[in-house]
Amino acid sequence: MRRNGIMNLMSGVLLLLTALSFLCYLVVLINPYVAFNPFPPPRGTEIAHAGPSPTPASLLPPTFTPTNTPTITPTSPPTPTRTPTKTPTITPTWPPTPTPTVRVTRSAYPFTCEVFYRRPEYGGQWSGVAGDFEDLDGNPLPGYHVRVECPGVGAFGLTAGDDPTYNAIYGSEAAWEQACNPVQYQRMEIRVQPLAMYPEADGVTWRQVGEEVIVQLPGYASGSLGYVVCTMNHEP
Repeated sequence: MRRNGIMNLMSGVLLLLTALSFLCYLVVLINPYVAFNPFPPPRGTEIAHAGPSPTPASLLPPTFTPTNTPTITPTSPPTPTRTPTKTPTITPTWPPTPTPTVRVTRSAYPFTCEVFYRRPEYGGQWSGVAGDFEDLDGNPLPGYHVRVECPGVGAFGLTAGDDPTYNAIYGSEAAWEQACNPVQYQRMEIRVQPLAMYPEADGVTWRQVGEEVIVQLPGYASGSLGYVVCTMNHEP
């Protein structure tokens, strides 16, 4: 029993010392400069913010005395003087030399021919050529001739405007037509040569009046007819 009493006393003393130590730490934390703090922090040193140090009189620059600045009066730049130049004298040439007039080269033939590809004007699957002769204003020129050479068939001589049916179909009084394959579309090459007939004492003479036209039929409906238009560019 006595021993237990001693142990209880020591426990109470230890608890009291612990509370006292906690109280001392709290006081030091609040005010570290208390008298019983053996390690107080160093106090801050006040730093005086001094103003600029006056410059010694011996280091000041000598007094600057301003001098009068001379006034500069701007002068106008000299005006350049224009030197007259001599005007060249042009001596006219008499009589004047005429300027040559550019002339268009005359065509070798009186007719210029052009081919257009299209469908035949009336029904049926056939391949061939047609055309007409006209002047520069589109007026028909009947009486001229064409030589049509169909591949594998032979050559045909036709007179423009000779068949009223063709004239009505193609809307020209100088129309002509030749079927090379009258029953189907066919890919082929047809040669068309425009001609004119001139009577002579001993007969007639055939003369070529335009370049030979090569008609290339493609073998389908929209191009089964090669229409050759021969336009007169000058009198034969």
